[in-house]
Amino acid sequence: MCSPKARVHAQDANTAFKDYRIDSSDFLDTIEGRTKCSVCNRSRKFFCYTCFIAMPPLEKRLPQVRLPLNVTIIKHPQEIDGKSTATHGPLLAPESVDICTYPTLPDTTKSILVFPSEDAEDAVDFMNRLKVEHDGNFPYERVIFIDSTWNQTHKISHDPRLIHIPRVKLCGIESLFWRYQRGNPTTHLATIEAVYHFSLIYYRAFVSQEYEGDFDNLLFLFRYMFNKIRQLYDPKLLRAYATRPHLTE
Repeated sequence: MCSPKARVHAQDANTAFKDYRIDSSDFLDTIEGRTKCSVCNRSRKFFCYTCFIAMPPLEKRLPQVRLPLNVTIIKHPQEIDGKSTATHGPLLAPESVDICTYPTLPDTTKSILVFPSEDAEDAVDFMNRLKVEHDGNFPYERVIFIDSTWNQTHKISHDPRLIHIPRVKLCGIESLFWRYQRGNPTTHLATIEAVYHFSLIYYRAFVSQEYEGDFDNLLFLFRYMFNKIRQLYDPKLLRAYATRPHLTE
């Protein structure tokens, strides 16, 4: 259950990222054409979303962050790689984030699953409880996320290998994702948003209440795409913003 705490509303589009310490992405707009991935030989522009590597024009130019947690993202095999934000994780935090494709799963020993099921515990309450019960120590070694459409999540979330591990969910955080998610609340986050916000909750519970943007660059590509979509399309016509009129301006 989610605790009855204040909801974190997305700000208007012009100030949505104003409190984040994210590097300038202006150089991305200078990249022309596409190049072939050195691993799979497919044509890509910025990065290969299959092999999780930057294309030559971006090598050593993408910011790199280290998260305070080890993260594994389980990708549904039918999830479209080019539309998923999960690929941002291993690109921007390669030492902290890895991706596996279902039915392959990571070692679930000492792991938790971040998933908005009815029986999941509010992430903030979960962290506070663990801090008391384990003398300020976090007893888990891996945090698992699922990357798929909502209709595809059932099989993965009910896999016998995952059904026994603790489940937590992020409550009251509105997504800035630009893709329409039919029938889902605006608090269903894009995968990279979920990884970021969970890491931030963990950091403030177990590292320091004073967070200075250490891993804000995890949203580097997400912010770039957020702004690019708004340049290419009229925000008022995006269905994803129909329930969030403050993002259409």
